[in-house]
Amino acid sequence: MLFTLACLPVAAAALGARPTTASATATYSSRGVVRGFAPERRLVFIAHETIPGYMDAMTMSFEARSPAQLAGLAVGDRVTFSFVATDDGRRLLNAIARP
Repeated sequence: MLFTLACLPVAAAALGARPTTASATATYSSRGVVRGFAPERRLVFIAHETIPGYMDAMTMSFEARSPAQLAGLAVGDRVTFSFVATDDGRRLLNAIARP
């Protein structure tokens, strides 16, 4: 039974399930250009500058805490943003705005 319980997190991850809570590990800020949105505007794809201490310049997805965070943004908009990198690998937006 211990083996079965130990495998639950791996099985949940394989099925695309996410934990309901995610502890934050660090907060970062950067600038970039909106490249697209996932359905229901839950994610925004941003071509960002280097994020010191986190990632070189590239295009990545960032998860909105609510759809209202992305209201009024369009593909091609230049933005500044901050986010929390969580222990489970998510990037949750704290703020995003056109400068």
